[in-house]
Formats: sequence, structure tokens, C-alpha cells
Amino acid sequence: MLSVESREEAHFEMVSHRNNSSSRLVRLFVFGSLGMFTLLVAIGFVLAGAWPVLPFAGLECIALLLAYLWLQRHDDDYELISVSGDDVVVEMHFGGKGERHRLSRYWARVVIEERPGGRARVFLRSHGREFEFGRLLPDEARVATAKQLRTRLSGLI
Repeated sequence: MLSVESREEAHFEMVSHRNNSSSRLVRLFVFGSLGMFTLLVAIGFVLAGAWPVLPFAGLECIALLLAYLWLQRHDDDYELISVSGDDVVVEMHFGGKGERHRLSRYWARVVIEERPGGRARVFLRSHGREFEFGRLLPDEARVATAKQLRTRLSGLI
């Protein structure tokens, strides 16, 4: 999801978040239900004499738990780029780790790196540092955002 806010002519902000279609409680219920169903089926097979099914059911439950924990860890991921006056602030939060970088608007450059299959990577470069952004956006929105940011950095808007 991309939200662009422009409070003033001199201030520009772009924020992208993950599209979380369900709440944490709903995900917990779904993953818990899948794990319980797996264990109930496995217990049924064990009672019928097919005990080797139980370790595989346990592995499946562990895989479900790991998937749930990964979703929880990345639930609050976001990217923010703010252009205000002479400053560009890049803020990224992925998997519980956050980074914040301040760059000069006049030295910052937006670079679009085309890849096979129509995919593109977008970087903000300044003084030998490089930050990839737009990882949470679809390909078309990533390139459009990069072009819009490039225009904002050049001062044409």
C-alpha cells in the first residue's frame, strides 16, 4: 500500500506498508486451527496403527509455527522517504530492525535498475551510500514512485 502526503509545497512524504489483509488474532486462529487439525488427523492414524505419521505431523506443525512467527515479525514493516527543504530522510523498518538516514537533497540521486522479467530495483544514492527502497511496492508502483521522487529531488515541483 502506498500513501503519499504533501502537506506543503516544500514537504513531500512517501510511505509504503505491507498489505496485511488479516489481523494478528485472525492469523493466530487460522494457524492454530490448521495445527490442531493436523494433530487430530495424526492421532487418528496413530490409533489405527500408523504411528510413523506422528513425526511428520509434528514437522508440519513446526513449519506452521515458523510461518506464523515470520508473519508476525514482518507485520509492521514499512519504508518512508521524506523530502523537506534541503533534507531527504530515508527510514526503513524490516523484521524488527529500523534504519534512518539523512541525505542532502542536492546530492541524492534516484537510480532505477532494470532486471529481467520487467522487475526493477530502485536505489537512492548519495556520497557513496546506497539505499534500496520500494521493496514493499508492486513493480509498476515502484518505478512510478521512483520517477515521482526523482522529480521532487530535482526541484521541478
